[in-house]
Amino acid sequence: PSSLFDAAEAKWSARFAELGRREGPENPYRLHEELGRIMLENVTIVRENAKLRETDAKILELMDRWHRASVLDNGQWANAPLAFMNQLWNMLHLARVVTLGALARDESRGAHYKPEFPKRDDEKWMKTTVADFTPDGPKLRYDPVDVSLCPPVERKYD
Repeated sequence: PSSLFDAAEAKWSARFAELGRREGPENPYRLHEELGRIMLENVTIVRENAKLRETDAKILELMDRWHRASVLDNGQWANAPLAFMNQLWNMLHLARVVTLGALARDESRGAHYKPEFPKRDDEKWMKTTVADFTPDGPKLRYDPVDVSLCPPVERKYD
C-alpha cells in the first residue's frame, strides 16, 4: 500500500532535513579519513585482539563525533556532502560489525591471520558470522556452514 511508501518517504525526508541543518565543529570527510586509517592499520589481514579493541574504541569515538559534524553544504539540490554524512553513519556501523566480528573469532582462517591464534579452529569457528542491528551495537550470531559439497582442507604454503 502507498502508506508504506509515504511513511518511508517521511522518515528519510526528516532524516535528511535534520542532517542538512548540522553545523558542528567536526568535518565528516576527516572522520572518514580517520576511520579508513584505523581500519587499514588494524583490521586487514593481520589482526591482533588488542588492536581490534583499540579500533572499536576509536569507532565509538568517531560515532560520537559524527553527531557534531557539519554537513558543509546547505544546498537543496544534489548535495553530495549531505549524502556522504548519511553514508558515513552507515560506514561507522559496518566498521564496528567487521571489527567486533574479527575480535570474537580467535583463529586464523583464509586471508585473516591472528598471531595469538595461528591455527584454524574448525570445531569452534566453521560458522558464518551474522550481525543483527541493535541500538546498543551489533549483536553477533553464528550460522552453520554447509560443507557437504566441498569439505574444508588446511591450506599449506610450504
